[in-house]
Amino acid sequence: MFVVGLVVFFVGVAREFTVLWLVIGGLLMLGAVAATAGRRRTGPDPDVTLRPGGDGRPWRRGRP
Repeated sequence: MFVVGLVVFFVGVAREFTVLWLVIGGLLMLGAVAATAGRRRTGPDPDVTLRPGGDGRPWRRGRP
């Protein structure tokens, strides 16, 4: 949705800064950012992280 807003915004720029196209494009971009900004991750923490080290790694469980 953000990309669609960006395209509409650029159409407004290409049409010699037509205010209606600029406003619609800006609102689409703002709405896309606002819709994704409030999302929170739910559920348990992942078992594997990307940080190195730690004995709790699945690939290290069989080692002495």
